[in-house]
Amino acid sequence: MHRWQVGEIEVVRVEDASFALPTDHDVPGWMVPAFAPTSREIGIAFSALGIRVGDHRIVVDPWLADDGPRDQPDAAAHVARLLDELAAAGFPAAEVDTVVNTHIDGIGWNTRPDDVGWVPTFPNARYLFPSAELDAVAAGDGVYGGEHVAPLIEAGLVEPVPAGSARGIAPGVTVVDAPGHNAGHVAVRVESAGALAVIPGHLVLTPIQVEDPAHDVGESTHAVGTATRRELLSELADRRGLLVTTLLGGPGGGRVETEGDGYRLVVD
Repeated sequence: MHRWQVGEIEVVRVEDASFALPTDHDVPGWMVPAFAPTSREIGIAFSALGIRVGDHRIVVDPWLADDGPRDQPDAAAHVARLLDELAAAGFPAAEVDTVVNTHIDGIGWNTRPDDVGWVPTFPNARYLFPSAELDAVAAGDGVYGGEHVAPLIEAGLVEPVPAGSARGIAPGVTVVDAPGHNAGHVAVRVESAGALAVIPGHLVLTPIQVEDPAHDVGESTHAVGTATRRELLSELADRRGLLVTTLLGGPGGGRVETEGDGYRLVVD
């Protein structure tokens, strides 16, 4: 579990699994060992982020893309363990009021199994998804994990986030456009007492995209993703803000600083 303080707002990260993937070239020195166990490996993790501001409890991308365990016989026990860890961090499932999905990339643990099938994991929350993603699911466009959104829709918990709108969901917490990874992708900005943190969703899948915002990992619109990353990282570097992710290994984030033509993360 990792925690960051952004002014008066707390951000926590609860991991499920973490591992390392080999790379075909040496990674920059600033990544080792915090974000890369060795110079030829990159750390990856599956996690959920919680944001606590006043009485609000917000969860972002709850173990998104970590869909494999859902097919295992112990799926119910698996998500129960994660929810216990999230509750210990101050986010009991029943007290979460908002779940933000930066996009649909699998369903992760937005839903959990019970005796009657799959049900919303956070039963009292509104679930925010980009409108473009929901439209693609409705059109049968084959969005990975899109079929698993149905229990949330049937429960009346889904709220679309239209493109081009900045949506405040709690004091200091805003959902904003962050295009490039796929259609309608959004990010979450956290601002309090002059401090800034950004949760970029899957715009940042590897720390190499921090070092080089143009690094391509197969985005649907790579040029747009590059521009969005560069703008986001530039603002964070100017303000020494925090980049907090669900997928980077180690602490999962850090303060952004300029490094040559790119950027680096510094762990306090």
